[in-house]
Amino acid sequence: MGAVAGTGDPHLQNILGERFDLMQAGRHVLVQIPRGARSEGTLLRVGAEAQRLGELCADMYFQEVNLTGTWAEAKQTGGLRYRAAEASTEDARWMQLGRVDLKVVHGRTMEGFRYLNVYAKHLRRAGFPVGGLLGEDDHSKEATSPQNCKHRQMSLLEPHHGPSRPAASGMEPSWASLA
Repeated sequence: MGAVAGTGDPHLQNILGERFDLMQAGRHVLVQIPRGARSEGTLLRVGAEAQRLGELCADMYFQEVNLTGTWAEAKQTGGLRYRAAEASTEDARWMQLGRVDLKVVHGRTMEGFRYLNVYAKHLRRAGFPVGGLLGEDDHSKEATSPQNCKHRQMSLLEPHHGPSRPAASGMEPSWASLA
């Protein structure tokens, strides 16, 4: 299997190949190596904050991504933090953290909403069980729409022009995926 990812509205694909949309706003653990480790035993933890930026369920975007743990500390003291509001002036590049490769990409919708996409490769090579939404942890709660959430009804004959539409850059909104 290829890379796993978390992108747009966030669409997620975990290490098991399962695809689902993140429907719950808040802080989420995308990757935890080893699975279930406490803070002091964590090699890599990828945490992300998702926010709903519109009135529809699908208007959910990653606004902050934090990389912590021993492998992130080896790259930069204190780990790495990305914020959608802080526009990146450099091209996103794959970075090796331990045995895993990660990339965080800034994006913007046509309406101007800024977001982050997260990509991960080689999770199966981590040498440890992988937890988090992109790992082997259960995602059923996070993939369930809140009761007060509005759903969009679309006709396949009509063009879509809602807030979830990516910018002309060809980038998809907030993605996370792993392999």
